[in-house]
Amino acid sequence: MRMLMIIVESGHKGKVEAALTEHRVHGYTEIPTVYGTGRTGMRLGSRAFPETSSIIFTVVDEAKVDELLSAIDTSCADCRRSMRMIVWSVDRMI
Repeated sequence: MRMLMIIVESGHKGKVEAALTEHRVHGYTEIPTVYGTGRTGMRLGSRAFPETSSIIFTVVDEAKVDELLSAIDTSCADCRRSMRMIVWSVDRMI
């Protein structure tokens, strides 16, 4: 099993959710509004830096990871510059 953490501009999270649905990922957790700074600038939800990001977590079979990452990358081509997808090994899930 692998855990995916997808960080995306909040305005584009619908594209990620659609890709998850299309690839039959039935469960995920979303943190809809997160603040931070990185190589694409500050996302603080403020007047000066109004953008925010969202984080989506899901756990999928290892065999599905590459297919899912590719599908998300393709469906969200216009947000690729400010999106990050991180994959972790899951040793055990209870």
